[in-house]
Amino acid sequence: MSHRIAATLTVALHQHVARARRALAAEDGQGTVEYAGLAMAIGVLLLAVGSVLGKDHGIGSIITGAIKSALEQASGGAK
Repeated sequence: MSHRIAATLTVALHQHVARARRALAAEDGQGTVEYAGLAMAIGVLLLAVGSVLGKDHGIGSIITGAIKSALEQASGGAK
């Protein structure tokens, strides 16, 4: 993965978080929503990076598996 792609993904993530923060500024419980959204965005970003880098059998695959599991549970996909 080139640094340019990583930088582009990071900038896009920051823009989406800033947009979400502005949209939720007047609502109660905004901290929880922002943290949940940020955690989901970071999880998706890490999954994208992991898929670009390919299969590895070290700590990366363990982290990727844990993130996938957490995202499935959060979205109600796990049974």
